Amino acid sequence: MARRTLERVYGAEIFVACAAFVLVAGALISDIVAREVLGNGIFGAQKFAVFCTAVAGLLGFAVVVHSGGHLRVQAVDRLFPPAWHPTMARLGDVVSSGICLFFGIYALEFVESSIKLGETDMVLEIPVWPIQLAVPYLFLVSAVRYALYAAFPAIRPVEKDHE
Repeated sequence: MARRTLERVYGAEIFVACAAFVLVAGALISDIVAREVLGNGIFGAQKFAVFCTAVAGLLGFAVVVHSGGHLRVQAVDRLFPPAWHPTMARLGDVVSSGICLFFGIYALEFVESSIKLGETDMVLEIPVWPIQLAVPYLFLVSAVRYALYAAFPAIRPVEKDHE
């Protein structure tokens, strides 16, 4: 069940990231066409593209964790006998979960302060907190992923080789 849930979340993350990149392309192409044809670009198109790129990039962190592409210090592997590697991987997942949870909670506080202060984007004059929600999301969902990998090692993705 945990694996299926993670796969569904992963699918949604991929969909949103791809949609964000399509919106980036659409906004920038529209802005360029408007600039060339009408002599003026589309107000806020570039800033909108920046926000979409940020969301897609931040979702990339969670996607990489899900697909086993996260970087870790592999030199530590040589310090322990190979028989210990599964235990060390689980310990690493627990530590990673804790780190992500810490940053996720801090990110929630950051977003909360943006809401309380009523922070808006200076160009588009929209609240920035909905865009900032990507930060606590990526950390909290990654904390859950790492916790599930520690609890159920069979669902842990195979690490990609970074050499």
